[in-house]
Amino acid sequence: MYPRVIVSIFTCTLIAACNSDTTEDTTFALESSCDLEAVNLLDFEAWQREEGWWVGEYTFLGSDGNPNVSSRWPYRYDHYKGFIHLEVVGNSIKQRNVFLYPPKLAQDCSSDTDVIGPGICGTNGNEKIFSADQSASDCNGGLAGSYEAYGMMVDTSTTLMGEDSVLYQVYLPDGSIMQNQLTTLPPNDTRVRTAQGFFMDQPTYASFYREKKVTKGEFMQQLADARAEYAILEEDFCGYDSGGQPSQVTCTEHFGVDITK
Repeated sequence: MYPRVIVSIFTCTLIAACNSDTTEDTTFALESSCDLEAVNLLDFEAWQREEGWWVGEYTFLGSDGNPNVSSRWPYRYDHYKGFIHLEVVGNSIKQRNVFLYPPKLAQDCSSDTDVIGPGICGTNGNEKIFSADQSASDCNGGLAGSYEAYGMMVDTSTTLMGEDSVLYQVYLPDGSIMQNQLTTLPPNDTRVRTAQGFFMDQPTYASFYREKKVTKGEFMQQLADARAEYAILEEDFCGYDSGGQPSQVTCTEHFGVDITK
C-alpha cells in the first residue's frame, strides 16, 4: 500500500511540476523561436487592410471636450484633413502623414499675423507632417517602435485584435500611458480611429478620424484640392513637424515619393 501511495504522490508531483515547467518552457520556446526578421506582416489580414494610401476627415478635441485650441498652432481642429501613406515591407511598417488645417475664422484672429509662416490669419491654412516607423515585436502581428514628441522619445506598441481591430499605445519615458488608440478596419477600404490622450495620468485630448483608402492618384488629387480649399501657401507644403517647428524637408523627402500633382 505505502509504495503505491508514494509512487502515486511522486507521479502526481512530477506531472504537476512537468505541466508547470512545460507551460513555461513552451512559452519561452515559442518566444525564443520567433524569428522577428522572418515575420511577414502582410500574412496578417489587418496589415493587408492597413497598407496603402488614405485620406481622412478629422476632429480633435481638447480636455474640455470642445475642439482643440492651440496658441502654438493657430488653426482649426474641429474639421480638418489627413493624408497618410502606410507602407508594409517584410516585418516593418513605415507611416508618413501630412495633416491639413483650415484657417481660423476671421473673427477669431487677434491680428493678421496670428499664423505660422508667411500666411494671413483668417485666409491661409497650414499643414504638419508626422512620421512613425514600427517593426514586428512578436510573431502574432504585433509591432513596437519609438518616435520623438515634445523633445523626448516615446515608445509605441501595437497589438492586433483579430482581423478588423488594432490597438495602438504610446508610453512616456516614465512608463505612463500617453495615448490609447483603437482602429477599426471593416473589409471595405474604410478605417475609423479614436484616440485618448493623457499626460501624468490626466486626460488631455480625444480624436475621431474617418478615413478611406484610395489610389495614389486619388490621394494626390484630393491633397491638391484640400490645399486649394484651405488656401495653404506652397512654401508651407509639408513645412512643419508635429510640434509646429520647421520640418526642413520637402514633401518628396518626407513621403519618399513625389506626391505633387
